[in-house]
Amino acid sequence: MKQIIIFISILLLSCSKSNTKSNNETQNTAIIDTLTFSYDGFNNGLLLNLLSNGNFVNESYLYSCFGGGKRKKVFGKYIMDSINLTLIPERVEFIEYPMEMDQKTKTTKVKYGIDSLKIKTNFQLITWEGNRYLLSDSADFNWSLKKENDYMRFSVYINAGLEPKVSGMYLAHKTEDSITTDFDLKQIPKKWQEYFLKKPISAKIKNIKKVIDPNDSENMHWIIEFNKGKKDGIKNGLTLETKEGDFFIEIDSVLMNKSFGQTYLYDYLPKQSIGIELRTKWE
Repeated sequence: MKQIIIFISILLLSCSKSNTKSNNETQNTAIIDTLTFSYDGFNNGLLLNLLSNGNFVNESYLYSCFGGGKRKKVFGKYIMDSINLTLIPERVEFIEYPMEMDQKTKTTKVKYGIDSLKIKTNFQLITWEGNRYLLSDSADFNWSLKKENDYMRFSVYINAGLEPKVSGMYLAHKTEDSITTDFDLKQIPKKWQEYFLKKPISAKIKNIKKVIDPNDSENMHWIIEFNKGKKDGIKNGLTLETKEGDFFIEIDSVLMNKSFGQTYLYDYLPKQSIGIELRTKWE
């Protein structure tokens, strides 16, 4: 009888250890879901992974056509509700790829805080049926020489009718479902709504001026003047294109009754350019 009791005790203890081990294994192998927002351009891009355990990985990269490049990974925690996302960066891993194959890749790991390695940390979540976008009103120069933010970039693709099929330099998470409803502009903060057109705008080329670099006669560009301006809804950053889509130009200067843009690709315009109509969106 005593032997039976000892045997049962050993069996129960064994089962207890087995269950504990099984529970630990389940916890250790728990799947961490990831929600990914991204932008993918030519030799450059940005990836933001939001992990279900409250951590994030922000990864940006830039490569040269001649070899070499850099990749930056920022790690930390995040807070997200139905509208806002806040990133709390903790550390950075910066990787530099050499142009020459015989040189070594350099990796630097530091705590977050260096100005040159900082990222945008506050975003608004914008939805369009199954699509989701993370937009920040912080201006940056990381992807463009112009001082612009995500709302301004997003408006360009909305105005041109490119969204939801094609996105620009902002974070997006898209589904394969077709979009059947119009974009809800009320989601956009009022201060940025003026960049979004309620209807397409057209303008005609009024004048073309050739500008030659005084230090380099082979370096030239053309200033295109349009017959529409501020009173017609034209704004800086607005993109106009020809009906065939073979030429487009971005407005960079606006007066009350006229506006201007400059291009280095004048040869793409028809020979009879004066009077040619360009629109923000062609139906």
